[in-house]
Amino acid sequence: MVRLADELFLIGHDDFTGKPLAAAGNFDTALAGAILAELVLDGRLSVDNGAVVPLDHQPRDEPLTDQVLSEILRRGSGHSARLWLAFLRDEMQIRERVGGRLASAGWVRRVESRGLTLRASVRWPGVNPNLVAAPRVRLAASLQQTYRPLDTGTATLAALIRAANLTKVLMLVDRAVPERITRSRQDLPAALQSLLAAVDAGASTTALPARR
Repeated sequence: MVRLADELFLIGHDDFTGKPLAAAGNFDTALAGAILAELVLDGRLSVDNGAVVPLDHQPRDEPLTDQVLSEILRRGSGHSARLWLAFLRDEMQIRERVGGRLASAGWVRRVESRGLTLRASVRWPGVNPNLVAAPRVRLAASLQQTYRPLDTGTATLAALIRAANLTKVLMLVDRAVPERITRSRQDLPAALQSLLAAVDAGASTTALPARR
């Protein structure tokens, strides 16, 4: 099963080379938001007035979200979503963890190399480039089908794609697409709207060049 953060991760990396397609700060903040959104969609977490509130303390045999929820429970409720986004992005290295989840499932490979500066560079090429392109193709098709409302997961993914400044990757020429993303977002549950507002705020202050 490809989860929300997995779809965002795949869209945010080149299918063949595995290189990132978005600025690191924007993308990693959006990816952290996607993990929290998975917990919201699973009914395990809520975001109320910008604060993260656990709802279900039981593990669900999904190692990454179980670990994130366990950390939230350990540190106590009431901390802001923006604080958790920064923690997941910077302390938990969420890109590495989501990439690892996809690598374990056989979707991508982790390739590390060092240039002249000896700084490690990590790429995530698709094991099957046609397969890893599927989330991008699906989202692009959904955004162009203006007669059909977006489901909650797709609307959330579209909003996260825009927060990460990745809409160009979808290669859509329809000028109505941004409005469709905005309109669909307004129909989301309050918890997701609050989370996405935190993602937008966090991404706007952490924009860094794409890691190569």
